[in-house]
Amino acid sequence: MEGVPFHLYVSESQSVKIGLIGNGAIARVVTIHCEASAGRLSIVGALVLPDDGDSAGQHPTVHDLSDLLALAPDLVVECAGQGAVAQYGAAILSSGRDLMVISVGALADETLQATLEAAGEAYGSKVIIPAGALAGLDAITAAKSDGLTRVSLKTRKPPQSWSGAPGVEGIDLSAITEATAIFNGTAGEAARAFPKNANVAAALALAGIGLDATEVQLIADPSVSRNIHRIEAEGGFGRLTVEVEAEPSPNNPKTSHLAGLSIVRQLDRLTGVIVI
Repeated sequence: MEGVPFHLYVSESQSVKIGLIGNGAIARVVTIHCEASAGRLSIVGALVLPDDGDSAGQHPTVHDLSDLLALAPDLVVECAGQGAVAQYGAAILSSGRDLMVISVGALADETLQATLEAAGEAYGSKVIIPAGALAGLDAITAAKSDGLTRVSLKTRKPPQSWSGAPGVEGIDLSAITEATAIFNGTAGEAARAFPKNANVAAALALAGIGLDATEVQLIADPSVSRNIHRIEAEGGFGRLTVEVEAEPSPNNPKTSHLAGLSIVRQLDRLTGVIVI
């Protein structure tokens, strides 16, 4: 495979060196998995941010992207939020390294998305998007090739899980006593209004019919303790309904524990022989 970048073909006997952007709750899930991977996956370092708190592992921490890239990661995994994608994404791709993005809502910014695509095309690197807390994105992507006519997402979380988002400004979440829709709109609008807890909407949109055509409803529901995501899709393939009841991250209730696990699954695909 002469001329093919290393990051596209990794045998089970090789170790994938990973750099992290962010060193908080999601990074902790990734670190634990890599440390247990028998050398297949290794964290070479993490770019720490002000809100990260305690270190997620024994790997080195740095405060500048150039220092992280100097540790020679094969792949950089973003675990830090939409702002980190905007701040560091183009530079990572321009270094020839792939970038795994969990804060997919950042790509609702069309200018940023175009910038990342241009950098990837120029330097032969890719943006890899895990499924996050959703199930069924593989089917959505497959169905897209034969035409999707409608895709919708309904997400319900405990009221306080939505706190701090621009989209709930003026809403007293503590006063909500029954399931209440706090947002109805498109996936693009949801990703911008709820940057820390609606990345699943952007992931679904990018897999399917786009940010402006994907319908989203967000619900604050005091009767639930999990983050519940329900996808409905229709098209030439037929009809799809998928619902996930995801436990919140132990360290960050705004996101689902499954989000970190979806990164782990993508990393395992880099070194596995049988890949699903």
